[in-house]
Amino acid sequence: MRRLISTMVLVALFYGVSAQQVISLDSKGESSVTAKDGQLAINIAGMSFSFGGEKKSCSTSGKNTKTSVAQFAYAGISAPGYNHLALFEIGSNFLVQTDFSAMDTSVATALDFSNRKAVQCTINLMTMNVPLNPKRTLGFTLGFGFEMNNYTFNDKVSLKYEQGSFVVEPLQQSVKKSKLAVTYIHIPMLFDWNIRRGFFISAGATFDILMGSQLSYKKPKTKIEGKLPLNPVQVGVTSRIGWRRVYAFVNYSLLNMYKNKTDITARRMSAGVGLYF
Repeated sequence: MRRLISTMVLVALFYGVSAQQVISLDSKGESSVTAKDGQLAINIAGMSFSFGGEKKSCSTSGKNTKTSVAQFAYAGISAPGYNHLALFEIGSNFLVQTDFSAMDTSVATALDFSNRKAVQCTINLMTMNVPLNPKRTLGFTLGFGFEMNNYTFNDKVSLKYEQGSFVVEPLQQSVKKSKLAVTYIHIPMLFDWNIRRGFFISAGATFDILMGSQLSYKKPKTKIEGKLPLNPVQVGVTSRIGWRRVYAFVNYSLLNMYKNKTDITARRMSAGVGLYF
């Protein structure tokens, strides 16, 4: 959390820069770094990289020469019009294609989480947008951020994984909410089709790296020691459709949520909306 707050503070300071500053990287002035009005432009050997702004072409050494341009932006802050990864995505997450037949009845019931109280939140801290044609009707987007999934137990129980098996732990009746929280490093990769009048369709793949998981319950708020055997890497597919700065998305994981040694089959799926601020 401290790293996330520090990153957001640095982003705010960077975009607060208003005076133009130019730093030359070589004696001929062909390579330089320019900061102006909260935008950062890096020009290296005819290749222009723009952070936070939108730029169609550039010129070097006084010549009107079009160059390839890659657009970088902090999602939701001065993001290019064809950037289809919002700063915040929120929705519901649930498990599909589940198979708990190898488990005891009590364990299978506990692992069958409640879909009504499942919440997913994604923060896309940075995106890179590359147009694939001059009119920018086609593009490629690469993002980097974090994804948090909450899975709520149907009953007032919790789980432990000890010596290769799951153990169900009943909780007191006063408990209000028992859940499993899982956090991933989230890397989406999208191909964008900007249709017309702001409408767009995107589809691609996601690559998630497990950061950690935690079992907890309320009230009183208690965090439980121990980790469940979750797969450290997830690969999935994603699609979205939207208009201008709002879109709906669907994510589906191609890999099992749990490690194969558990004899459990369950794949992650989520759906929700992306919102710009």
